[in-house]
Amino acid sequence: MFSICIPAIALFITSQTPTQWQDQGLDSTDRSALEELVSFSPPQIPEDATWLLPDGSSPSEWSDFLGKVVVVQSWTNTNPTARQIIGVTGKLIKLTNSPEDVVYLTIHTPEDLESLQKFQSKQNIPAPTIVDTTGEFCNQLGFYTDPTNFVIDRDGAVRYVGLGTKGLVSAVNSLLVKPRNPDLEVEVFSPEATTTEVAVENPEYSTNFGRAKNWQGKQAPEFFVEKWLSKPTSVDGKVRVVEFWATWCPPCRKSIPHLNEYAKHFEDDVVFVGVSNEETTKVQEFMKKTPMNYGVAVDTSEKMKKTIACTAIPLALVISSDGVVRWQGNPLRLNQDIIQQVLSADRGETTSLRRGRWEVKEKNDQRTLIE
Repeated sequence: MFSICIPAIALFITSQTPTQWQDQGLDSTDRSALEELVSFSPPQIPEDATWLLPDGSSPSEWSDFLGKVVVVQSWTNTNPTARQIIGVTGKLIKLTNSPEDVVYLTIHTPEDLESLQKFQSKQNIPAPTIVDTTGEFCNQLGFYTDPTNFVIDRDGAVRYVGLGTKGLVSAVNSLLVKPRNPDLEVEVFSPEATTTEVAVENPEYSTNFGRAKNWQGKQAPEFFVEKWLSKPTSVDGKVRVVEFWATWCPPCRKSIPHLNEYAKHFEDDVVFVGVSNEETTKVQEFMKKTPMNYGVAVDTSEKMKKTIACTAIPLALVISSDGVVRWQGNPLRLNQDIIQQVLSADRGETTSLRRGRWEVKEKNDQRTLIE
């Protein structure tokens, strides 16, 4: 563990990242937060951190890396570009003058964690990875919007932040030539623990909104069904999930267990309705073998479906109580967090935020090593 030093030592080792080394596309808020780390040791790695570890390795602390230059890279599993950065950074480290003296650590932000384990099972993540399941650690470090990085010198102090691809190699090489000073004590960065209450916002619009007109942010078409096959359900003044489906559609059938689960979880707060354009008897026969524990209706005229220009199913709309579409896409991509976010925003709820952009959530499980 690092000990606390007097401010003079921290000031002595302060070094700003040269402009020519910087990632010019990095969000300015992200860079400002990262710059606060310079000259300090990063906040301690949480004891209950979730790790993705290469074979034979074990969870670490910053003190384990003393004497080495450390590259810390943030990333997320949201898109190919965000995933590629971890491989690119690993290749850049191999181009440095002494890659054997460089430790590579990645930190996955709280975004898109549901698909991370599947990605990890198919791809070789090239470095030990901390998965920030709550957002708190990323808030402390300044890892927010964009994949970015910082570099720690042999004494354990952050020296350069927000580096571009060319700048990263130069920054690491500049630190490799400097030996460790075992008598130097580096102060641990302690961000201000200010807490603010902010209104919960609706989720970001889905970029994969299906083969239909994009209704996100717009007033949904008037709710209409021809006949209820379940108990009639009112959607007036309610957050609702409306799905267009058919009995013959394999992806539609696959989404039913998920919708059953969500309907049970949100049974007092959110209305779920599946609308088919098929004949009543066909859907009724299907329901005898396949439990659908939410509202089911038919509309052979396809009034709503035609209005939204839906040409492929399944398609789901999450609609707030004021009738605005807050999310649209394949129901298999819909999860409880999205529904809860719409519900919380609809109620005008607030959330407590500390330093940073991530909403800090509680983590109930103990340290987890994802196999």
